[in-house]
Amino acid sequence: MNEMQQALCDRISRFSFDEGEVALSFARRLARENGWTADYAIKEYRWFIFLAVVAGHPVTPSDRVDLTYTRSYWDRFCGDVLATPVHHGPTRGALKNRKS
Repeated sequence: MNEMQQALCDRISRFSFDEGEVALSFARRLARENGWTADYAIKEYRWFIFLAVVAGHPVTPSDRVDLTYTRSYWDRFCGDVLATPVHHGPTRGALKNRKS
C-alpha cells in the first residue's frame, strides 16, 4: 500500500457512519441482515469502499454490502473522507448453485 492509499485507509477507518444517536446503527443493521458481527460488518464495508476508490474502474458491491444513509454517504463520507464520489452499479443478482 502506498502513502496515499494508507492515508485514505486511515480516513475511512476513522469515519463514523452514524450521525448522532440511532436506534440501530449502520454496522449493527448490516450485521443483522447478514448474520455477521457488527465489527466484521463494518470492516468488510470499509474494505469494499477502499477498494472501490483505488480500483480505477467501476465496481459493484455484493448484495450484502448496502450503501445507505445517503446524505451522510454523499456529503460527509464521499465529500470529506474519500474526496471523490464513489458510484456503484447495481448487482445483477447472486449466482446460485454455480458449478465450476
